[in-house]
Amino acid sequence: MKRLIAVAIAAASLLAACGGDSGVVPEGADVTLRNTLEEDSPEIAFPALFELPDDAFDENGTVSFESSEFTAALAQPGTPMGDISGLYDIDINADSIAFTLLPTADDPFWVNVFGVFPAGKFDRYYLTFSEPHGITSGTSSNESVSLRVDSDTVAVVEISEGYDMNPGMEFTIDLE
Repeated sequence: MKRLIAVAIAAASLLAACGGDSGVVPEGADVTLRNTLEEDSPEIAFPALFELPDDAFDENGTVSFESSEFTAALAQPGTPMGDISGLYDIDINADSIAFTLLPTADDPFWVNVFGVFPAGKFDRYYLTFSEPHGITSGTSSNESVSLRVDSDTVAVVEISEGYDMNPGMEFTIDLE
């Protein structure tokens, strides 16, 4: 019995040392979120729609496996278009990133952008981590959503043609 326990402890230690149960994304890393859009024009940061600097709506969080990092991504009070409620709850975990669309069908700002994305439309979410993220690739639960790894600290969630952006939409990207 002691030998079995010793073997189990050794196996658990080896697994932890190899990162086997810690996942891909490091808990506690700071992460910055920036949203860009591309449709019938070059890619621009979301704040540029309001003639603001690209980083005006950047959001910061800390990776926590216990709670969402961005509970109301893109929420901005007092824009020239009025108050903007959050578009997504974005939850980063050890091995996944989950997006949940927040606005209801009657949301005064987002109601005008609901619908299926046409060809050539891209909505990108740049996640810049304060330390290497460990992500090499990702598989999305939605065929219109993909993950691009730009560097060891930047991963980009790209939403494109065919995405059904309507209330209740959710998707998850499993990370490798």
